Amino acid sequence: MAEEPGQENRDAPSNEDKPSRRRLIGLAIAGAILGAILLVVFLWVWVHPTDPTEKKDFIQAVGVLLAALAALGGLYFTRTSTKDQLEQARENTEKQLRQARKSQEQTQRLTEQGQITDRFTRAIDQLGKVDENNNKLFEIRIGGIYALERIARESEEDYEPIMEVLTAYVRQNAPLKPEKEAAEEESDKEERTPDPDIQAITTVLRRLTRLHGQGQPGSLDLHDTDLTGANLQGADLQGANLQEADLQEAHLQHAHLTEADLQGAFFPEANRTDEQLHANLQDANLQGAILQYAKVTDEQLASTLSLQGATMPDGQEYEDWIKDKEGGGKDVENE
Repeated sequence: MAEEPGQENRDAPSNEDKPSRRRLIGLAIAGAILGAILLVVFLWVWVHPTDPTEKKDFIQAVGVLLAALAALGGLYFTRTSTKDQLEQARENTEKQLRQARKSQEQTQRLTEQGQITDRFTRAIDQLGKVDENNNKLFEIRIGGIYALERIARESEEDYEPIMEVLTAYVRQNAPLKPEKEAAEEESDKEERTPDPDIQAITTVLRRLTRLHGQGQPGSLDLHDTDLTGANLQGADLQGANLQEADLQEAHLQHAHLTEADLQGAFFPEANRTDEQLHANLQDANLQGAILQYAKVTDEQLASTLSLQGATMPDGQEYEDWIKDKEGGGKDVENE
């Protein structure tokens, strides 16, 4: 638990109070001596001893009285001194406890950081696991991916580095395929899905981009990647770099793509009618997104939540683009 600023200074006795207390004690002693003198004088005048016996008795009585007063004063100052010592001991104990608690918290933080570092290192090692034939060991790699997700949930300061590691993994392991290879795969009518490790990362990205209540602190870099069939529904991809990314069959419903860079991104072929090959942009937020040269149909754009401020595939701003569409009699409108 963090201490409030200045708490230790408030709890500690002020050095300025010590001279004041000494002055008060000195004044009390002086007052007691003066009071005793006045009391003796008053008693002498009131009793007015005349013969030697009376004077002797008077002196003895005054001696006993002064001794009693001195004893009472001693008890008072002893009590005050004991109280001050107990107060000082209490303050010292509280100070030691605060220091011990602070030291314990620091030790605990260092221990936790060390544990997170060990877990992070092991998870990174899992991401590169292959068998003797250099084939990916998906079950181990996926375990490493979900281990990184858990660390990102527990440690906010490790959140962004983990996002960078995961996106770098996608760029390395799911690069954009050459046109010839992509054309051969596209001739296959079956629905395509990412490899299990890439699929696991897209799942993690969907969940983590909504973590810590801060949205995405840094832009996700997924340029020149093959995200065919990837499930990014509801992902926070604000400002993401998706240049030249292959998003055929990708699920982008309700995704936040505000100010995302989608230059040259590939959604479907303009002349394909097979719905499963069309990226789903239903209710995706594309405010301010850069769609220049992106291969996307008017039907997909019409299904988005917002295109305000976006740069359209032909390079026009959305507002000019929609005017041209309306002037040409085409029904494409998205406020």
